[in-house]
Amino acid sequence: MRLPAARAVLIRATLLAGLAVVAQPVRADAPPPADRPFLRIVVIDHSPPFSDRDADGTLTGFNIDFGRELCRSLQAVCSFDAAPFKQIIDEVASGRYDIGFGNVLRTPDREQRLLFSIPYWRSSSSVVGQRGQPEMALDEAIRSRRIAAIRGSRQHEALSRLAGSDPALLANLMTVSTLEELWGAMRDGKCDMAIGPTLNVVHFLLSDAGDGFETVGTPMSEDGLGGTVHIVFPPGRHELKAAVDRALTALRNDGTYQRINRNYFPFDIY
Repeated sequence: MRLPAARAVLIRATLLAGLAVVAQPVRADAPPPADRPFLRIVVIDHSPPFSDRDADGTLTGFNIDFGRELCRSLQAVCSFDAAPFKQIIDEVASGRYDIGFGNVLRTPDREQRLLFSIPYWRSSSSVVGQRGQPEMALDEAIRSRRIAAIRGSRQHEALSRLAGSDPALLANLMTVSTLEELWGAMRDGKCDMAIGPTLNVVHFLLSDAGDGFETVGTPMSEDGLGGTVHIVFPPGRHELKAAVDRALTALRNDGTYQRINRNYFPFDIY
């Protein structure tokens, strides 16, 4: 599939796939108000359109807006921080953060470390490379191309399984910490292709930075490369998980989720 086929990517992704509120972000080290719970939220660093920073460093994006509405519904005061994907899983599991908006897919190994909310959107994965590359399956790509993925992601895990212990294939697998590094490695010629969540790939291809690149093949959801996306909590925080699940359902039912969705995507990602 080729860009200009970004609209087709959006359609496939669909198939697979500021108000003043109580929950204003505050500094993580600020004292919690006496009359409301204080929740520490972490999102992925540099993962537009879900989370990014504007010119003055303020966190913005779908997960930020939705997180604030969740906090308003919970009548909580929340701090927002950002970290690389793998760090989010580790630090939520350790209890440093109360809530993680890491665009996390539910897997058996992660279930041993985290609690998961009900789904709040659906994900698939897409490969992207310089315009003109032939379409190929993922197992063929890692045999013949240097391909980058975010460390600890499901895309990275899929490539690692394909590479096995073969030194030549492992040499073709490049790992980075953030989406920004993923696209940078491809632009700088450090890798031939990159694989990431489809909605992030589409955002990159429709940006100025994505000029000259296109998708290679179609979105993938098999073998752990897609599925339902969840908010995560430290183990043992069952009451918080239940409260967030109720808030998620309420925000879907009253149209708040759809309103935020429309600000970032031309289709319902739920």
